[in-house]
Amino acid sequence: MSTAALIISIIALVPSIDSAISGDSQAKTAKTEAERKGLLEVTSVSAHFTDTLKGTERSSDSTKKVTGLSGPVVDIAVRNRGSGAAFIKKVSVNVTSSESLTSCKGVGGDLQTTANYAIEIPLSRKPPFTKTTEDIHFDVKSGENDRFTLAIGPDSQEAGHAPWIGVVTIRLHDEDGSDLDIGPIALVDAGEDPHIRPTGLSWKIDKPDSPSCMRSNARAVGEVMQIPGISPSNEFSALHRALRPYR
Repeated sequence: MSTAALIISIIALVPSIDSAISGDSQAKTAKTEAERKGLLEVTSVSAHFTDTLKGTERSSDSTKKVTGLSGPVVDIAVRNRGSGAAFIKKVSVNVTSSESLTSCKGVGGDLQTTANYAIEIPLSRKPPFTKTTEDIHFDVKSGENDRFTLAIGPDSQEAGHAPWIGVVTIRLHDEDGSDLDIGPIALVDAGEDPHIRPTGLSWKIDKPDSPSCMRSNARAVGEVMQIPGISPSNEFSALHRALRPYR
């Protein structure tokens, strides 16, 4: 082979080598990107009432949609410490306690207004049980902080006039298969009993027809507050304080 032919052959090999190096680099980059994962951690969690819920108002002869209803939400702040984005597409709520308090005075009228929750707790089911929703689209980029709220309360078809109390643990399911547990959290839905209702940062409780009836409510709320590691909503803590004279 002549010198000229050898040079031409070497030059012809250069694009092939560059192509192989480029392909290998792209493969390594793709693998690195695929290995990037989110790593969520909870930075804060609280529960409180919101007045932005939608719901239904029912009477004996009509039903209509209403807005601006009050009810409990869980406010969750997270940070992504992972090298990739975190994608929360599903949330499970494990219900360990769920019950309606007792109306201790007569409640008249047939008008009932109930809120619709993202996670509705069926009062006909005995805890423990789990409710799951896949109607979640929550993404957190690497190194960023974010927050979202989740409205949890009694099923609007089963809710009564008296306040409802519940204890839940929330599990966030990341798309990569990892889970993040939050709780336990104590929640209260005010219901519509005019004789036991939230007012600002407290509750107004009218003198019951039977003191033993309200003692039963105080005992139910007090037992929840004794659960190890419980995080009560602001309104649940206020109800616990308001029921102190009956314990």
